[in-house]
Amino acid sequence: MSSLTLHHHPLSVCSMKVRLALEEKGLDWSSNVIDIVREQEQLEPWYVKLNPNGVIPTLEFNNGTTEVVTNSASIIRFIAALPEGNSLSPSNNHDIQLMDTLIDLADEVDLQILSYARHPSMEKSEKILDARINKSLLLAEQHPELKSNYLACAARSEKSKTFRVDAKHIKDIEQRAVESLSFAEEQLNGNTFLLGDTYSLADVIWTVVLSRLDLLGYTDWVDGNDFPLLASYYQRAQGRKSFTLAQVQNEWWDK
Repeated sequence: MSSLTLHHHPLSVCSMKVRLALEEKGLDWSSNVIDIVREQEQLEPWYVKLNPNGVIPTLEFNNGTTEVVTNSASIIRFIAALPEGNSLSPSNNHDIQLMDTLIDLADEVDLQILSYARHPSMEKSEKILDARINKSLLLAEQHPELKSNYLACAARSEKSKTFRVDAKHIKDIEQRAVESLSFAEEQLNGNTFLLGDTYSLADVIWTVVLSRLDLLGYTDWVDGNDFPLLASYYQRAQGRKSFTLAQVQNEWWDK
């Protein structure tokens, strides 16, 4: 008998994508919450050995042997491919390609940098990144076999500190987001979901993206001014039972 264990955090946007996929698929799964704010547990050696990038989420699938899947876009595709549960993928090649395009466009919206840039407390945001950098550098010395992993983690957090206050970089992210939103808006013309009348993985990831953009205060994008079809779609998405079960929350970490 197979089992699924998800290492995640309640307010991690990438974790939300995976939880929503699991709930829409209708699968049972076990939860292991990783504290990425105060304790920085994603940097613990046992976890870095599981996920060399030291990020969440990570999915463990045990079916006699254990398969580890990282990266939220890869994880939701893995979930959709499991034979049990509800179908989250279309059957024809054209729609499969369209779904993959929509997933990639959503995944390319850099919600992490936008979240650090638009957190209501820049001081708290910076403390989280500094703690991540300091712990990564400390563990790099304590665990030489994982040193390259920890140095990469530290460099990634340093980059986040730089980019979140780089007005041009933020503007570039926002422009690319508008292009992705425009494409998704076009797909909803006359459709209930992004692929027509059938709910798919594209709807999973876009529901979470819209939720985070809502939290970030991009009201023109999610309230109907710029993208009225997406705004209506987002309202419907929030009414699905899975939205609540997956804890797709509009809350800030470390308030």
